[in-house]
Amino acid sequence: MRRAEDATPPATPPLSSPDAVIQAICKGIGSGRYVPGQRLVEADLTRELGVSRGPVREALKRLAAERIITLTRHKGAYIRSLSREEVRDLLQNIEVLLGLAARLAAQRIDQADHRQRFEEVFDELLAHRRRGLSFAYLEQRDRFYGVMIDIGGNRELPGMLPATMVQLLRQQFQSYDQFTNPPRRFREYQVMGEAILAGNPKRAERCTRLHIRSSRLAIQSLPDAAFYGNGG
Repeated sequence: MRRAEDATPPATPPLSSPDAVIQAICKGIGSGRYVPGQRLVEADLTRELGVSRGPVREALKRLAAERIITLTRHKGAYIRSLSREEVRDLLQNIEVLLGLAARLAAQRIDQADHRQRFEEVFDELLAHRRRGLSFAYLEQRDRFYGVMIDIGGNRELPGMLPATMVQLLRQQFQSYDQFTNPPRRFREYQVMGEAILAGNPKRAERCTRLHIRSSRLAIQSLPDAAFYGNGG
């Protein structure tokens, strides 16, 4: 009988072909490779990803079930545009979840290396105030929220946040000044981060919820044309 210490840990199973296609499309949405209203052509996906049409079709069906794309018999597959009601519901949920994450992070900021980790991502995020909005800024913002959630210690929160839907929302509205509004955004990041570093859970939650709420209200003020693209 083999001893436990001699056992080789099981290798991480490779992604199935449909899972690999789904992952590639979701990453493409995050990077701006795919945007709301854009058509997804099966032949292009098979060539770019090196898979057959079967896995591509399975992936598209699953993404349609998750409301990431619109899939119709005659028009094909399109990256979805979110409706006004979907944006409202999505951001109301995110407001509550990220508010909780900020509260937990403030409560645990002085445990282990939490303060150092958070200060690093917070300072780097604020540095983009001088550099302007870019893909690097979006990546740093995701790291900021990721560390905030991680140090909060709630292991269920990451799975509850609809990451790909959030990326869809960002891509759909990033050209509107009412949504991006860099001065407002960085002011709000600063008060959020300072509240967490001060170990003030109530203020951290309130500031974070107000930040998400202000984004929701800004989007809700946009004209109807902002909510319906070719894939809406």
